[in-house]
Amino acid sequence: MKQEVEAAFAEMLDISTDIDKAVLFGPAEVLASNMAEDARATAIAQAGELIRLGEARAAEMGAQPFSQLVVETPGGYVFLAREVISDGMAILATGKKGSRVGLVLYDLRTCMRDAREATNPKTPDDQETGEV
Repeated sequence: MKQEVEAAFAEMLDISTDIDKAVLFGPAEVLASNMAEDARATAIAQAGELIRLGEARAAEMGAQPFSQLVVETPGGYVFLAREVISDGMAILATGKKGSRVGLVLYDLRTCMRDAREATNPKTPDDQETGEV
């Protein structure tokens, strides 16, 4: 299972040349990262604060639950995407200046989807039988 999550993460980094560093994490653990351990801990703490602020703002506005954020800086971007479920994953990434924002967000979401599928494999009862 861990190997499949890491493979999804590695594929995202291979496909999305706009992503420099990233960390994929769940409520209790880091699932995959290409950040140094100390940077990873800081990034996760900062992501938690961004999620808290985003949720508060979405609630104030009566909007849908907060699921993604992009911050543009003079040197590039910070991307945050998350699953809006109780045990949801989140991914925080940095991108270079000129990054294709929509494509990066798509790649982050695809990575989370693939990681979710790896951590929650379908049982035969979950799959369609193909009968009509």
